[in-house]
Amino acid sequence: MNDNFKKIPANDSEVNLYCFLGEALLKTQMAEQALSHSITLKMNPKETKERADKFLKQNQCYTFGQAIKIAIREKLYNSSLQDALNDFLQQRNWLVHKVICGNEEDFNKGNFKEELFHKIKSVSNNAESIQRVIQYDLIDFCSSQEKNMSETLELLKLQEQGIRIRK
Repeated sequence: MNDNFKKIPANDSEVNLYCFLGEALLKTQMAEQALSHSITLKMNPKETKERADKFLKQNQCYTFGQAIKIAIREKLYNSSLQDALNDFLQQRNWLVHKVICGNEEDFNKGNFKEELFHKIKSVSNNAESIQRVIQYDLIDFCSSQEKNMSETLELLKLQEQGIRIRK
């Protein structure tokens, strides 16, 4: 790579964009991880931890769209959760593939920047919401499998209250 060019530091708007994008991508990846874990447990409820971990490792290489296709094929979720996953997939794809594409020149014009920030923050919030719904669905599933989920449920409620959990 040629280092003979002058690097221009990011302005405040660009720093904000990078922060919003980073948060949204991280929360999206956390939702993807929740989905992979959920698929693993729902498809392997009676397996040993070792075999389930092997299955999880395979599932984690799938894209969010591929994971959703597995969930549909295996009928793992109720229709409202499946619809929410499908809707979020569209948002995730926009974030990952099209957030800036074709809009580079418009970034500092009018309300575009604020609208873009708002849309990215919306994806971030939706990713967090999807993750939470998947977690509660998985708790319900595990409870139906005769697993005691009271401690997990309590930890999840503490997280929702904004209490950091240290182990």
